[in-house]
Amino acid sequence: MIGALYIIILILTWILSAVFAISGVGAANTLIPIYYSFGIPFSIAAAAGLLLNVFSLSSATANNAKHSFILWKIGVIFLIPAVAMAPVGAMVGVHTPRKYLLIIFVVFLSYTLFNLISGRKKGKKDAVLTGISGAITGIFIGALAGFLGGLLGVGGGMIILPVLTFMESDYKKIAGTSAFIALFSSASGFLSYLAILRGVNYLLWIVVLIGGIAGGFTGSFLMHRFDSRKVRLLIIIIILFVTVKTAYSVSMMFH
Repeated sequence: MIGALYIIILILTWILSAVFAISGVGAANTLIPIYYSFGIPFSIAAAAGLLLNVFSLSSATANNAKHSFILWKIGVIFLIPAVAMAPVGAMVGVHTPRKYLLIIFVVFLSYTLFNLISGRKKGKKDAVLTGISGAITGIFIGALAGFLGGLLGVGGGMIILPVLTFMESDYKKIAGTSAFIALFSSASGFLSYLAILRGVNYLLWIVVLIGGIAGGFTGSFLMHRFDSRKVRLLIIIIILFVTVKTAYSVSMMFH
């Protein structure tokens, strides 16, 4: 029975990691509730989800770098504060009332969806991050993404991804840069959970690692064979899915 459970976890991890890797975010935000529904304690599930992001997004990032799908300048501006704040989010997550943060998150994602679906006019790339004010904006957004990613166990990719849609018109580069940032913020959050966890399930981690690595390579392989419009469509579907799921979670918190 236990063996069958881990086979199911492996298959789900592989498939969902591949789908989310195409859009440039980790699958932890979807897989953590699934792991939890299988009877795995939330803290263990959250740590496993962040570990999954590390390995699925590392394989995806390696392939994206080969194809020049990473905006390194923007990525580094976001990355440093995201990595710094992810442990803070992980450590205070247990004591933070999440419903109000999630409401803001839903509003933000809804606004992003509106712009993606309606089609924004192309402006100057990287315009948001020019000058001192732009750098400060990037640092603030990166810090927020890292904190919320560590807080919710999702690695910050779903915070960064919508922001990048306002800076870049090539959706493959949006996905590749988001994956690069989420990789390191996930690693930072995972190390924080590792320091405070008790009763680590190493077998679960091995299963997650195998599924995550396979999913990362699969997703990256498929993304390079999609045109930018298909990647954009998948990003819209992923953001819509996460928005609806998060909104439902918030509604349950008020009952």
